[in-house]
Amino acid sequence: MKSNHKKIFNLFNLSEARQQKATLQIKEGVQEDLDFYILSFFSAIVITLGLILDNASVIIGGMLMASLVWPMLALALAIAQSNIRLFKISLFSLVKVGLITLIVSYLIGLIWPFTEFNHEIVSRTQPSILELVIALVAGFVAFFVISCPRLGSFISGVVVAAAVMPPLCVIGLFLAQQNLTQAGGAFLLFFSNLIAVLSAATIFFILAKFKPPTTNEDMKRQTSNISRLIIFLMIIVILFSIITGNIIFKNKQYKITNEAIVANLKEGKISELEINEKAGVVFVSATIRTRNNLSNREMNSLASIISKKLNQSVNLQITIIPTLQGEKIIEPVQKTINNVDSEINKLKDKVFPKTKN
Repeated sequence: MKSNHKKIFNLFNLSEARQQKATLQIKEGVQEDLDFYILSFFSAIVITLGLILDNASVIIGGMLMASLVWPMLALALAIAQSNIRLFKISLFSLVKVGLITLIVSYLIGLIWPFTEFNHEIVSRTQPSILELVIALVAGFVAFFVISCPRLGSFISGVVVAAAVMPPLCVIGLFLAQQNLTQAGGAFLLFFSNLIAVLSAATIFFILAKFKPPTTNEDMKRQTSNISRLIIFLMIIVILFSIITGNIIFKNKQYKITNEAIVANLKEGKISELEINEKAGVVFVSATIRTRNNLSNREMNSLASIISKKLNQSVNLQITIIPTLQGEKIIEPVQKTINNVDSEINKLKDKVFPKTKN
């Protein structure tokens, strides 16, 4: 049993040569040269357009170009080593990449003529505990890939950027539409993912003993920084747990209401269904395509059924879109060959009348 524990912890024990190589790679990646800003600029364009087009392949392509991974890893390393200089450099790099991404996505949002956004965009305004778990795993994997020479470092960029870059682009799009509520949801997802990645990567750097601080002042600073990360992470976990619970509850409400309406419709189908709750009352708004209108008695009965299933007061509003169904069979006219020849001869006589000699 003890040998198993030793094997697990030995995974984090990196040789000094590997530590130096990983540290050098991170510091080189965070250098603000022209390539760094070009990658940030074009990755923001590609990811934003991929979000608008609802194309996951394009979004992934933009993630491959993203350079945001390096400032994040450098910031985690700075926290683990209590390196003030590296902390400032990585933090400023992170802010600059974030601003570039926001400006690019904001400008694209101003140019984009439509105000309706698709699932790829809206889904990043409703954070849940699952996104937080993904970000934590991304932080661990990013460190593992960087510190392992057998793996390509580009993989870490894909993993981390997948959790952080798209929400930044979504913030810019909704700011262009002056939709602060949705932009706030995307910012919450971005900030929580950032904290989760930093926390996971910092813990790994500490476990791997990447040149730990030597002076008491540096150790106190390291402890303080890690404590702040953990506090932020715990707050986010609690907040996301509440949000996830609300999402599950609303999905349950939607499913129950949808099934109740479909089960009590004689014919037709639901084209739109919206459910909101205010002051303990569930407001249900449904659009139904059907040939028959609903009477007041049927409406009251349906509202009563939904209220009983949800165990809440219900305000039901249904909009009927009438549909017509017609059937008419037209048989093709069949003519024999003789009849066709007769018609052709008559047409010839009209066009070329015969003259008498």
